[in-house]
Amino acid sequence: MDTSIAKWIPVPYFQINQEGTILNSSHITHSYFPPTSNIWTIIYKEDRHKAILMLSQSTNSHPVTKHLILQTSNKLFGNFKCTIQWKDGIGHLVCTEVKNVKVRTSLSVENTLVNSQKRLEESEKQLNKVAKILNIRKH
Repeated sequence: MDTSIAKWIPVPYFQINQEGTILNSSHITHSYFPPTSNIWTIIYKEDRHKAILMLSQSTNSHPVTKHLILQTSNKLFGNFKCTIQWKDGIGHLVCTEVKNVKVRTSLSVENTLVNSQKRLEESEKQLNKVAKILNIRKH
């Protein structure tokens, strides 16, 4: 694709290599994402395994679509439907924002909260035991 034409694609569009280096992008991409030379800097760490799958299919000529959490230009994260199609070692990646979709709580965040709650309950039990011992010693 002519690089001058790629600039005018009306959706966030990247041309990338297999390592994730951005070779070209559409102008509108800059209104969605912070300036970067590599796609990995905007992919939420919990979604990088999905992106690895997308980039590893460079020999596949069929489009591959995944939902990814990406960092936007305002430093927040948004849900995007990303489709990549490879041709001659170049990945043509389109990422469109998905609105009104419930983003499920990450399992790691959920697990962290559950583990924190368990530790707090155990700490409370220990504190209660210590308080009882101190009350007994006072008398």
